[in-house]
Amino acid sequence: MNYKGFQFKAFFRLFIGSLFLSYTALVFAETVITVTHPEVPAPTLLDHGAKGQSIGDVRLWHFKAKTSNNSEVMTDWIMTTTSVSEETSGMESRITSAVFSFSPGLKDQIIIQGVASYPSLKATLVESSPTARAITGGTGKFAGAGGWVETTHLTDGSWQHVLRIK
Repeated sequence: MNYKGFQFKAFFRLFIGSLFLSYTALVFAETVITVTHPEVPAPTLLDHGAKGQSIGDVRLWHFKAKTSNNSEVMTDWIMTTTSVSEETSGMESRITSAVFSFSPGLKDQIIIQGVASYPSLKATLVESSPTARAITGGTGKFAGAGGWVETTHLTDGSWQHVLRIK
């Protein structure tokens, strides 16, 4: 048996395996940022379509939040009603597009989008009901970001958004 050839093959296999594990770690790496804020202010409501709750109504918010290390985050939300329940459930679908801006000058942003069920008579999600939305992009240090965010309306009226960025 050629001992030097065996050593080279073993070293080469270890090298390739290490490269694969390093690449896998990079591909599946995840940054987690937790953003919280108190109860949201009343939205600006654009009552489109039929008067009252109806498809096409738009709710707009702009308010401050903070990360778990107390950095300020500016948030902007646009929520559009896409279906109104005819049932006794009183739930409707709303599409959300939101931006979390993490730096002065708004250069480091994360954009999220998704749809969720909301009580027809409320502007926000039911308390203690986590909702997942996609991270569809970002700017600045978040350019090319993907992943997802889980939003929870806490029982004390405050909010938690856990951003899982890939």
